[in-house]
Amino acid sequence: MITFLGNLKDLALLLILFSSFVYRRQLKLARWQRKLTIGEWTMYIMISIAIPIYAILYAVFLLGT
Repeated sequence: MITFLGNLKDLALLLILFSSFVYRRQLKLARWQRKLTIGEWTMYIMISIAIPIYAILYAVFLLGT
């Protein structure tokens, strides 16, 4: 049961990461068509920062184990 929950957590994390990539791309395309709102700019910046930080931390944890 613990293994299943761990796998489910990993799957959810991958889904969130994939959704972030897709949403960032959508915001990037919208930026070319129109001016982004303050909320959209905030999300664009947060996602642009969070994805590389997550990748770096994942690599550090992977190398640390």
